[in-house]
Amino acid sequence: MTSGSEKRDPLSVLDRPNSYIGKIVPRPNLDRLMQGRGLYVSDIELPRMVHVVFLRSPYAHAKIIGIDASAAKRMPGVVAVVTGQELAAVITPWVGVLSHLKGLKSAPQSAIAIDRVCWQGEAVAAVVASSRAQAEDAAEFVAVEYEELDAVTDMRTALDPATSVIHASLGDNLAFERNHDAGAVDQAFAESDEVVEAEFVFGRHTGVTLEPRAVVADWNAAEARLTIYQGTQAPHMVQNIAALHLGLKESQVRVICKADPKHKQVQG
Repeated sequence: MTSGSEKRDPLSVLDRPNSYIGKIVPRPNLDRLMQGRGLYVSDIELPRMVHVVFLRSPYAHAKIIGIDASAAKRMPGVVAVVTGQELAAVITPWVGVLSHLKGLKSAPQSAIAIDRVCWQGEAVAAVVASSRAQAEDAAEFVAVEYEELDAVTDMRTALDPATSVIHASLGDNLAFERNHDAGAVDQAFAESDEVVEAEFVFGRHTGVTLEPRAVVADWNAAEARLTIYQGTQAPHMVQNIAALHLGLKESQVRVICKADPKHKQVQG
């Protein structure tokens, strides 16, 4: 005989806060993915498909004086070299804020930097070619002239009056502040028998997936419809953002996530 508890889904016992820590978690879709039977964005091949490589800034903060892409445009297989100014004609800037973090500040950001880069690795040009290798080769022939500006890398001095403000429209370098009043804190420290002080430094972190960030976008001019293939758990958000910043109706944007075992699709 099997008790009722033994019949429960093995995942149900893990469905509690922090219950996954230190446990081996069953992954029903792992066999399929490890056997090479997953369909990732990089596996998708469409008619007339081209590849994009982004040329990125080596500076954390710099003014873009000029971009010379004439040599890159003459390279084999190159379809176009697009700058931020050109791309701005078809896509609007966005502001990265979270509604549940009240007061979070963020400056408008363009898909490709237009006249200034604000972080090392920000895209300054996009090279479009018949293959990824051709795009990478051509990107080396795009010449960018920069005027390096002061960067802000230390959060301890970021708010000092002598420190440069990266986004003047925000007024200062403070992105978010939350004050939590838990009573007479100063009094508690003053009356404590002993006070222990420590500093904890956490490195940057992000989710790491089996496939790096990738997007395939297919614009059907006859139907005036955009189909986006992307590995994401938020297809509805991608549909909303793409429509909003490209000036389309949501019904014109379809998002497909094939790597997900459920094959999520959002169709307007």
